[in-house]
Amino acid sequence: MIESVEIGIDKLTPSRENILRAQGIPNGTVLKGNISNLIETSIAMFLSEVKPSCIIMDISKRDFEPVFLGEGINDGEAPLAIIFPQSEHLTLFALTMGAGISRTIEELFEKNDFAIASMLDSVASLAADNAVEFIENRLTNKLAQEKKNSAGSLALSYSPGYCGWHITAQKKMFQRLHPEQIGITLNDSCLMTPIKSVSGVLVYGNKHIHNYQNNFNFCYNCKANSCIERAERILNH
Repeated sequence: MIESVEIGIDKLTPSRENILRAQGIPNGTVLKGNISNLIETSIAMFLSEVKPSCIIMDISKRDFEPVFLGEGINDGEAPLAIIFPQSEHLTLFALTMGAGISRTIEELFEKNDFAIASMLDSVASLAADNAVEFIENRLTNKLAQEKKNSAGSLALSYSPGYCGWHITAQKKMFQRLHPEQIGITLNDSCLMTPIKSVSGVLVYGNKHIHNYQNNFNFCYNCKANSCIERAERILNH
């Protein structure tokens, strides 16, 4: 059954420290007035434009396997191939910050307002990351309340296009979850519109199944390096 999840804007808005880090500005840097103004303006624009939507659907390992396999062109080293069979619970998800915020970012870039466009882009991307973390924690807490949890277990997300899971798996995922009901569509390259959208699977299981070294062939071309932060979260769980 497909379920809608409400995510409060207070759970989405990124901290100023994280916005600066996303812009390549180290913590502790003395900010000039224009940078501070850009941060405040971008947060205000985000709050006025964002319309978060999220849907989820529990899925069995048997039913998830064809979603994971997609069109059969995953990297042979994809960690999820080993991780999901060891899971205790799987949930598909799709979420978006809405068409308005994505359209505003695109328009700002088209007008060559690069400073505010870049800052707003960072705010919206960090907000989408916060939304994913929110539903990860939500699932972990829900299973604990239902007494379906086990010691040392947590939910982490995995998305097509990352860590050897080929982006074309989006097609099978969309056939199952139908994110178009919250306004998310796929183009011919399997990229989502609106641009500030995320889809994937929440994998709940012992924290050790999520702990892998980022030394695969595909790691060398990765620009996200989000696995480093994920590893810290696992170790601190």
